[in-house]
Amino acid sequence: MTENSKRLLVLSEEDEQTILQHMKEFRGVGTTLESALGALILGQYFGWRVLKLLHNPATYRIYEKVLGIEFKNVCPEITELGRKKSIGYAITEKLGSFWAVVMGKRKVADKGKIDNQSEVERHVADHVAGMDKEEKK
Repeated sequence: MTENSKRLLVLSEEDEQTILQHMKEFRGVGTTLESALGALILGQYFGWRVLKLLHNPATYRIYEKVLGIEFKNVCPEITELGRKKSIGYAITEKLGSFWAVVMGKRKVADKGKIDNQSEVERHVADHVAGMDKEEKK
């Protein structure tokens, strides 16, 4: 994606045709298709790991089915933008437990919030401080 950042989406011709075909054939609530397309754009700019933090597993799978793709195949794992702006991702990095947070085994408030880097750092510090307080109890 970084080599061609002037394009909204960077997809292979095959992936683009698959998505267009699924859009043509889509039947259902239009906001689901709209949300799936928005998730694809976010995934390309922030990474599929951020998408995993934003959506529950069922929604993530529904969006993939609606578009006929797997996000892992058309989105980077994480991007620099995802590292800088995703509060949830920054906290999972600090905790070293991405999948525990995704699966709900570790609760992270504001895990879906996207902010500027200084706010991300503040949320990470607050989360770590809150964990330290709970461990001392």
